[in-house]
Order: sequence, then structure tokens, then C-alpha cells
Amino acid sequence: MMTNNFSTFLQPFHSHRFFKAAMLCTLLFSGSNALAKSDNLTVSKAWVRATVPGQEVSGAFMDLTSKTNARLIKAESPVAEIVEIHSMSMQNGVMNMREIKELDLPAGKTIQLAPGGFHIMLINLSKQLKAGDSIPIKLTIKEAGNTDSVISIDAKVK
Repeated sequence: MMTNNFSTFLQPFHSHRFFKAAMLCTLLFSGSNALAKSDNLTVSKAWVRATVPGQEVSGAFMDLTSKTNARLIKAESPVAEIVEIHSMSMQNGVMNMREIKELDLPAGKTIQLAPGGFHIMLINLSKQLKAGDSIPIKLTIKEAGNTDSVISIDAKVK
């Protein structure tokens, strides 16, 4: 009796149409791990560091891959009063962090924004960033011919 019910349940899944739909979904959702994509830029692996109550700063991290030479010139988020593009480096045994006005995105090369390197600083946070939340971030990219494009992402808080 249980076998007949289970077989009846599985019958629609054996159809050719269902198989095609399942394969299409698999291809769409397992592909590039891209979080957002424009004509020229792919953003993947975006995340923001969680904060404790009262903490006013955090960092956003992601991978940026541009098809053509471009520059990240601005980042914005409604959860922070100030959003800056930063670099970190070691100089004479001291970690040095500073704002940079733009970040080069060479054609075809993935630029990682990661702890200890380039990142986006979120300053004067309007709320605590809790693990599991999604934080909206807008990136402005200066492309060839001085054209600006904006790409919006939602970065998971970890």
C-alpha cells in the first residue's frame, strides 16, 4: 500500500517536461555563484561582518570581476552614514588602513575585497548588523568612456 502511494507521488517527476525544468533550475542556481551581474561587472561572495550592540563600524567584502577596465568609485548603503572604499596593508609591522578614492578593476581579473585587504567600510551604522540579515549596498563603477553604472547587491551578514 505504501509503495503504491509513493509510486503515484513520483509519477509526475518521471515526465520529460519535469526533467527539463529541473535541469534548467539546476543550471540557473548552481552556476557562477554571482550575487549580482551587470553588462560589465559580476559581484560574487558578498558578505558583511556582524556587529555587537553599540558597534558603529563594520566591513563589507566581495569579489568583483569586470569584463573591461573599470574602477569602483563609490559605495553606498542605507545602514551607514558614511561608506568608504578602503585598503589595508602592513608597513613596518603596523597595519595601515586608509580610504582610497577608487579601486581599479582590470579587465578579466577578479579583485577580492577581503579582511586584511581592500574592503568597504560602513561607518556610523544605524543599527546592529546581525548574522543572517541582508544589507543592501550600491556600487558605482566608472567604465570605459567615463560612463557610470550602478549595481545593487544584498550582502549577507556573517
